[in-house]
Amino acid sequence: MTTDSHKTDFHLKVAPQRSYLERDHDTWRRLCDHQLAKLKDIAPAMYWEGFTRLQLDLERLPVQDQMSERLNGLVGWQLANAQDEYLKPVDWFNHLGLRHFPVTDYIRIPEDLLFTPLPDLFHEYFGHLAWMTLPRYLNIVDRITRKYLASTEEERLVISNLWWFTLEFGLIRDEGKVRPFGAGIFSSPGELEYALSHPELHQPFTITDASRATARPFAFHETYFVLDGFEHLEAATEGW
Repeated sequence: MTTDSHKTDFHLKVAPQRSYLERDHDTWRRLCDHQLAKLKDIAPAMYWEGFTRLQLDLERLPVQDQMSERLNGLVGWQLANAQDEYLKPVDWFNHLGLRHFPVTDYIRIPEDLLFTPLPDLFHEYFGHLAWMTLPRYLNIVDRITRKYLASTEEERLVISNLWWFTLEFGLIRDEGKVRPFGAGIFSSPGELEYALSHPELHQPFTITDASRATARPFAFHETYFVLDGFEHLEAATEGW
């Protein structure tokens, strides 16, 4: 299990981060303001614990090497380049197996503020990295990664869907309410509102059902699986 006392002994060599226009920083500020206002009363307490640990600058776009150093100091992980695209699952999980979390360095254009078809800086830093500061959450990441890398090609499809419909686009029941859980929901103003306002699309989470669902990276989803607390995901991945 990842703990705060474990640090990586080497540093990734990463390409220089692109330069940003003031418009890009404004997009970041607008997204942070909008999502923090929307999430204030509905995000799980566990997310806010990680958000506090991450210490994001809400005014300026994050600097990758600085945030990588911070994450390494907290939990022993580093950031890696995602090359501005969806990585193939095998590439994604190979990164995670090395405790490298892939991030892009582009920010969506203002016209795509509510929904962007490709993961951007806001998705990864605001959506993912708050969770990635929490050892309990990282234990799940480690379990899913180990299971994927040790599985057959057919089994890997199941594991990829498990990741997608929990850590990317899952919901969670916490303190009696259905709340956002996946990074894709946290980072998308449009899908956050859509997912929570359509309870008819909510289904109790099971690995079997999630493995059969269809991921929709370029559109809102037709099904959202609801975890019955974080313990539900821990129990589902026990022994992985």
